[in-house]
Amino acid sequence: MCICHLPCRPVKPNIIGEQISSKMGAHYHCIICSATITRRTDMLGHVRRHVNKGETKSSYIAASTAKSSNEILKEADTDVQVCPNYSIPQKTDSYFNPKMKLNRQLIFCTLAALAEERKPLECLDAFGATGIMGLQWAKHLGNAVKVTINDLNENSVTLIQENCHLNKLKVVVDSKEKKGSDDNLEEGEENLGNIKVTKMDANVLMHLRSFDFIHLDPFGTSVNYLDSAFRNIRNLGIVSVTSTDISSLYAKAQHVARRHYGCNIVRTEYYKELAARIVVAAVARAAARCNKGIEVLFAVALEHFVLVVVRVLRGPTSADETAKKIQYLIHCQWCEERIFQKDGNMVEENPYRQLPCNCHGSMPGKTAIELGPLWSSSLFSTGFLKRMLFESVHHGLDDIQTLIKTLIFESECTPQSQFSVHAPSNLNKQEENGISVKTTDDNTTDNTAQGKRKCSEMITNLVKKQKTDVITEHPPFYYNIHRHSIKGMNMPKLKKFLCYLSQAGFRVSRTHFDPMGVRTDAPLIQFKSILLKYSTPTYTGGQSEGHVQSASEDTVADRVEMSVNDKAEASSCRRW
Repeated sequence: MCICHLPCRPVKPNIIGEQISSKMGAHYHCIICSATITRRTDMLGHVRRHVNKGETKSSYIAASTAKSSNEILKEADTDVQVCPNYSIPQKTDSYFNPKMKLNRQLIFCTLAALAEERKPLECLDAFGATGIMGLQWAKHLGNAVKVTINDLNENSVTLIQENCHLNKLKVVVDSKEKKGSDDNLEEGEENLGNIKVTKMDANVLMHLRSFDFIHLDPFGTSVNYLDSAFRNIRNLGIVSVTSTDISSLYAKAQHVARRHYGCNIVRTEYYKELAARIVVAAVARAAARCNKGIEVLFAVALEHFVLVVVRVLRGPTSADETAKKIQYLIHCQWCEERIFQKDGNMVEENPYRQLPCNCHGSMPGKTAIELGPLWSSSLFSTGFLKRMLFESVHHGLDDIQTLIKTLIFESECTPQSQFSVHAPSNLNKQEENGISVKTTDDNTTDNTAQGKRKCSEMITNLVKKQKTDVITEHPPFYYNIHRHSIKGMNMPKLKKFLCYLSQAGFRVSRTHFDPMGVRTDAPLIQFKSILLKYSTPTYTGGQSEGHVQSASEDTVADRVEMSVNDKAEASSCRRW
């Protein structure tokens, strides 16, 4: 970096003399954007900002030097070239997060299960960045999918094209193969598939073309792209939405949640499932505006993201049924009891009386708050999750199998037990929430017959199934066993407590939302009574807490007798 004494920078007019003017007019030129800066310290900070953003390409820097600084990572047998500072979104255009591996595997299993229904599928990764997700689809599913990777940033599009060549995949730009795509292949090697790379705004692209599978993963909320996604999505297609604005969804920024989702929320013990239902409600409203309904295949809320995957059902009947499932939630802030508000046109004088608890009568003032609007129906499809589990076993994705098994048990609200995964290809039809889904074998080639479906019959079956099998859906929300523990009492282990609830006649299962959460259809009063029944007093505070003794329906002598009988029941709880 050298100082410039040429008169290319304007000098103050009151300065006289060539030597003085040249000295005062000394400055620096930026090698990237050609900006002129007077001070050297400002010039160093200016160039450093360009480097942090990845804007180091210039006519003075050789292209080979820029390429050599990139790092190559490998995930699921797919090589991907990443820029420096790839894990910091503020410092790079092509963001790559290694912690989202679980998210990418879930979406891959979803697409693999959908590919068994009809082939080929037109898939869209609307925000490609490095293109890792679309590369995995094309590399492992082959001719079953036609992948389109889109990104608005020019540097990201160039990086996606390089990653396609790195994985021996052809790049198609504007319906023409890119020149030189076969030059990077060695002798005896062949292309594994084609990928179409586009540089366009995601909303514009989804308005122009129709897809069978759309994945939205912007940096933050996805509500700005939902209307475009449902505009041209094909019937029985799938839309997956990844939201990373967890500060607003987890009730840390309530005003942002009200602005983006039009939802009133507070921090509760079941805040992760509350976040998932907020996103599903936003997706359902966007689908209903396009005269489409949705069937939620699964919804996952983990530490870094909220993933919602839905199947699209065309028609105003499905849209009306979907809109009816968006309701408000009444939440008691004293005991954490909750219930969805009943449907009706009449205004109720005290809607908080719908709560099973008696806090509104025994406590002064308002004890409950109205949250929502939220998605009030099921969050999981058991049939589709089982097909995803088979695909994860088939493709060797061991990291995701434990989570999918937990989702299956949670969808059925049953205890975890050993079971085997059978290939769904032996069955001609599989029923998922009233929809008969045809699965195809590898030997079948009649793709046109698979695409023709009787939409009206399937929608009618869906409505009938929803009216008759509402009881079979998993109970909404869950209870945290630590949140309702009693002071001065040692609560039982979680596995044993699940067994005690099941023996009492309630449906019960664990939940992926909370490692210490219990999903059950038992009311909170019964939940606390069973928890108190099998809790043992501590040596220091068990006898001093008088309110604990009065709150229980059993005496201390009854607890001693029951502790003797519980030893026989403990053997039957080992399978939990």
